[in-house]
Amino acid sequence: MYAKLNGATLHGIDGCIITVEVDISQGLPVFDIVGLPNQSVKEARERVRAAIKNSGYEFPMRRIVVNLAPATIRKSSAGLDLAIALGVLLASGQINGRKAKISALFDKSLFMGELALDGSLLPTFGTLAMSLAGLDANYSKIYTSIENGKVLQSIPNLTIYGGSSLQGIITILEEQIKPKVVDKNKQISIKKGKVDKHNANKSILGPLESMPLTGSNENLDTISKPQVTMISNNCVDTSVTDESITIKTNQPYTVDFGDVQGQELGKRAMLISAAGHHHCIMIGPPGGGKTMMAERLPTILPPMTWNEIVEVSRIQDVIGLLGDNGLVKSRPFRHPHHTATLASMVGGGIQGRPGEVTLAHGGVLFMDEAPEFQRQVIDALRQPLESRTITINRSQGNYIYPANFICILAANPCPCGYYHDPYKECVCTETMVKNYQQRLSGPIMDRIDLHIPVERPTLEQLLDTSSSNMTSESMRQQVIMGTAMQQKRYEGFDFNSNGAVPHKAISELCNITDKAWSVLGNIFDHFHLSGRAFDRILKVARTIADLEENPKVEPHHISEAMLFRTGK
Repeated sequence: MYAKLNGATLHGIDGCIITVEVDISQGLPVFDIVGLPNQSVKEARERVRAAIKNSGYEFPMRRIVVNLAPATIRKSSAGLDLAIALGVLLASGQINGRKAKISALFDKSLFMGELALDGSLLPTFGTLAMSLAGLDANYSKIYTSIENGKVLQSIPNLTIYGGSSLQGIITILEEQIKPKVVDKNKQISIKKGKVDKHNANKSILGPLESMPLTGSNENLDTISKPQVTMISNNCVDTSVTDESITIKTNQPYTVDFGDVQGQELGKRAMLISAAGHHHCIMIGPPGGGKTMMAERLPTILPPMTWNEIVEVSRIQDVIGLLGDNGLVKSRPFRHPHHTATLASMVGGGIQGRPGEVTLAHGGVLFMDEAPEFQRQVIDALRQPLESRTITINRSQGNYIYPANFICILAANPCPCGYYHDPYKECVCTETMVKNYQQRLSGPIMDRIDLHIPVERPTLEQLLDTSSSNMTSESMRQQVIMGTAMQQKRYEGFDFNSNGAVPHKAISELCNITDKAWSVLGNIFDHFHLSGRAFDRILKVARTIADLEENPKVEPHHISEAMLFRTGK
């Protein structure tokens, strides 16, 4: 007796479709899983055996061989439990229905979920990535746990069936395989996404109407979701939909740039950084407001597009950060401690677990006390700062992860923090200061667009509540305006921000006036700038012009960009 259905596993942060084949034959009772399973998948034998028995079914006392194909990919997800259990039941003839109809249903379906010993269906990490892989491979139906289903129901073009147990999933399948007439007098009413209290432990999710998974480059405050048809284990009411759900991408923040007193230069730099996706470093004494400004940078970033929401959610779901709250609705802000290791920063491990640079994708990576990080950790940022991706090489293969974030570094000028401070004397020797500042290598500093000196605010600035400090909302509107100009300018290219413009396209796309070129040439000769620094000054100047809604880069834009590069 033979059965075949489909599950999925993870390869890095990507899903990989796995064909689960089950063969039951005469012989001594043996339950083998082949096809390069890891330890957690091998242990599925005991979970599946107990779950089948405790769900009221019979576990076949015969020779059972489960093959997970392709055999060249290591299977590492306990989410294959559901597919294996259903395969055993199907091969042993315990799922009712015509064979042809069962085969047609299973061919376009993915089964994902970990089984408890009592048959309960548990959520698994990475279900979103695996479902997206299934969508790309034309698998239109997903059978999973209720918790995972709540996340997946936001994804268009997928039909989601969520169950609380193995028995619940089988009931859903049998309803589809063997249609039955429902007595209208006994039909359960389902309204606005809620099921009858007597069936609260049953599945609660259903098919989603189609909507293209293309996202939008428009900065929308809300992105509408497809309509949702709710399904119970006992009946289907396709007339009931939930039409009022939207994904809000401008989530309220508890911090605001209006809280920052003084620091006009720093706030201006944050505005430029957010508008053009530029990396920056703030250098100044303790208590100057470096951390305060960095923590408020996400509040002025433009709203996430649909593609960004899905991609960021996929990354966070792989390591279990997504939970059951649905898709990510605000940009990530990662703040690793200065004791972070190289593997935790860039990613690593046997399975290629993503690190902080990938978890910050689409948002902000803030490294406070940057010189205190290990030198190799800081230098590992060279590739992602330049290419906006990170490559992890392992014996099992190479993993290339997205790492398109804004990097914010904060540093004191010396070990004691008060070098050149007008109010407190520095106790460090010149050698100590030099060694401390050299912890940030030249190649790293050359990749930073904005170098911001931060001074401690005066008492008058701290007590001044009458000034119209720039608020996050006002700054955010300027950022949205600036990014809109960039998206229009770079339409049709594989980049959409000034910070990501490649060298060969700068002069062609940035529309720099002859006078601005002349000013930049003089600056280049005077300061002996590197080619990378030359490009980054042009990119920052282009962002400054965008914030003024100026289609051309003028000399004063170059001058301000140079101020943030050299302080002069």
